[in-house]
Amino acid sequence: MFKIKKNDFQNIHYNRTKAPFSLRCALGVMEFFYKIIINFKNFLYEIKILKEKNIGVQVICVGNLTTGGVGKTPIVTMLANKLSKEKKVAVISRGYGAKISNKNPIIVKDLKGIKFKDGTMCSDEAYQLAKKVNNNVVVIACSNRVKASEFAIVKYGIDTIILDDGFSNRKIKKTKTILVFDSKMKTGNSHLLPYGPLREPLSQIKRADEIILVDKGDENIEEAIAWVKKFNLKTSICKMKPSKIYQMNSKAKIKLNNQKAIAFCAIGQPTQFFDFAKKYYNLAETIAFDDHHKYQKSDIEYLIKLAKNHEINTFITTQKDETKLLSLTKNITKYSFNVLELENELIEI
Repeated sequence: MFKIKKNDFQNIHYNRTKAPFSLRCALGVMEFFYKIIINFKNFLYEIKILKEKNIGVQVICVGNLTTGGVGKTPIVTMLANKLSKEKKVAVISRGYGAKISNKNPIIVKDLKGIKFKDGTMCSDEAYQLAKKVNNNVVVIACSNRVKASEFAIVKYGIDTIILDDGFSNRKIKKTKTILVFDSKMKTGNSHLLPYGPLREPLSQIKRADEIILVDKGDENIEEAIAWVKKFNLKTSICKMKPSKIYQMNSKAKIKLNNQKAIAFCAIGQPTQFFDFAKKYYNLAETIAFDDHHKYQKSDIEYLIKLAKNHEINTFITTQKDETKLLSLTKNITKYSFNVLELENELIEI
């Protein structure tokens, strides 16, 4: 009845477009039942019928209430690198989008190095983490957080687990929970799935210990800070800004001259990446694939066709997308696939 893509849901969730009345009614009914299920699950944990498993080590969860990318990966990286100076750290990622099964632990990176050539097999998020963390940090992808954590403890003697995402997963007992919010998107239309982006009711913020607000160049950042402070939790702001642009395969730093380019990505909040890209390129087109999109040869052919139409030879994408594009672009010399790298700073407010 309704032909709607993942990015269309994003637009509805974050008030960019208004859904037809019939679709809003259908989404409202589904949201009602989703809310009943989520509230009942949380109630069972609160009265101890369902119990979180204590695995005997420190477990830090970096999660979010909403769907889509809010900027957790840089925060997980910073936290892992800081703690690994004194602790034996493993980062557990869900492994969403991995070609191999994530029901059992996938060792993406151990103490000897990264085990995959790119992110297509093990998931782009896990591979990106593996590239950014210190040498002594283990990265594991698995949908079962308890199984993955216990595996890391036994195999590597880990004493600190960092969960990349996992706020809604209450099967494992957390020592500390950090919730991450996007300063521009916040909670979108404040509806639960599938009508809105919320995975949990806002009332569940009470389970968090602190909040990190990710500032991606928000001109209304003071308003966002005032909004997040109403939750009365320890709050920090993570400032993100471009650090450099490099060629995907050669890694050579690009000298910028406002040239024409096509920007494309497959991330949760593509408009924020496009805003950054516009500062450095004259964008002929912006292409947003669905989050976690698995790139195929046909996608590259489509992008090159667009470039030919615009008589340009430059593309700009994200580091997350880079992990899935390396093998598809390595033999392409006529076109330059460039990557925007971001740096971040955490400031308590």
